[in-house]
Amino acid sequence: MYIEFEKWLNNILEENMPIPGAAINFNLYEEADLYWSIQLICASYFDEADEDWCCEEEFSSGENVFCWKAEMGWEEIFDISCQMIKQYISEGKYAEELKKYEAISAGFVDGDLKILYQK
Repeated sequence: MYIEFEKWLNNILEENMPIPGAAINFNLYEEADLYWSIQLICASYFDEADEDWCCEEEFSSGENVFCWKAEMGWEEIFDISCQMIKQYISEGKYAEELKKYEAISAGFVDGDLKILYQK
């Protein structure tokens, strides 16, 4: 699944780099019928003490989301998603460009964020 995620993210970044904003967040969504999705956003500021920083979007991939079907709970989906993002941060085509942002995080839109990278 990582290869499909990498292709999706490469396409977004190729078309939009440099993305305006200070920090990257990957919004995770639980869709209907065991479908899950990831959306890329870039926020105008980053504050580790205030998780609402990710609500101040300067950029969003919008309806262009990475989507897959899996019969798993949200905790496992969160772990898998974070692993894919971390792998991209370490070896993806645009990894160095992403590391220029103050932070990279992931989280379900109605849950807590996990910081995956911070300057």
